[in-house]
Amino acid sequence: MISKLITRKLTKDMKNIAVKKHVILAFILLSLSKMIFSQNVEEYFEKGILATQSEKLDSALFYFDKAIEIKDDISAIWYTRATVKSWLRQYEEAILDFDRAIALTPKYSKALNGKACAKQDITDYDGALADFNQAIALDKMYIDAIFNRGTLLELLGKRNEACEDFNLAFLLGDEHPKTKSKVEKCKEKQSEKIYPILRLTKTATDKKYGFTQENPIKVGPGPDGGPANERAYLNLLRDVNGKPIDYNRSGSCCAYESENGLFGMALLDVYEIRYTNEKNEKKTTIVYISMYDYEEPQILYNFKTVTPSKLSKP
Repeated sequence: MISKLITRKLTKDMKNIAVKKHVILAFILLSLSKMIFSQNVEEYFEKGILATQSEKLDSALFYFDKAIEIKDDISAIWYTRATVKSWLRQYEEAILDFDRAIALTPKYSKALNGKACAKQDITDYDGALADFNQAIALDKMYIDAIFNRGTLLELLGKRNEACEDFNLAFLLGDEHPKTKSKVEKCKEKQSEKIYPILRLTKTATDKKYGFTQENPIKVGPGPDGGPANERAYLNLLRDVNGKPIDYNRSGSCCAYESENGLFGMALLDVYEIRYTNEKNEKKTTIVYISMYDYEEPQILYNFKTVTPSKLSKP
């Protein structure tokens, strides 16, 4: 049973995370099926995979925890748990699990790719690039790592190098629409100014900043389009406890004059964000973001931002 589960593709994009941004559980090592499992380990691992397929990620972690408690020397279980933690945006913990998987299987290119993605999300860009490079050195045909490295290089403003990766991924057989779009954009001359959002360095003193349509967050267009810049901003936010926020776009509103908008008008995007306050109470509120105009984005009042993890190693 387990050999079928571990080779099965999980093609759903969990939690609306961008395709290829994180490692999807497409292939868990075939060699795992050859390893010796106790009955309980196999049972917990199967339940974890099924919970992951059903997008019950907290339950999946519970079962993977149990499997690791019984047998802690199977790299693919550490890799799988790390991937789920990345989907839950528990990046620092995911990095530790990826490290453990790599320690058990030093040439584990998928774990290196996953670790690089997690490092990118905590703004450890140098460490992420080093891990992508290592994953590709181990497997020069590793399309996901090549594409992911391209997105990081693009974010860092290294457009020519990024385009080399996008073109290579495409030549190797990557037919995903996003890859094709990247290749086409690489053929065009970059005309509009872009604003990569790598870090947030200023905190708003205005309590209404971002929370009213009169004072929206202006992220402008980024290397991967305006909506991606909106997500980049929100991904960098942390609540007062230092935990990632959850968010979803609920629509657009509030037309305003903008020379960057269509026919001189632009709309604000409306996001619902969910977080925990200092009293450990779960809260929900609305923020307004413009992807047409740019002013250096600030951290929302009484919120924090991500800081590179000390656990991360280039």
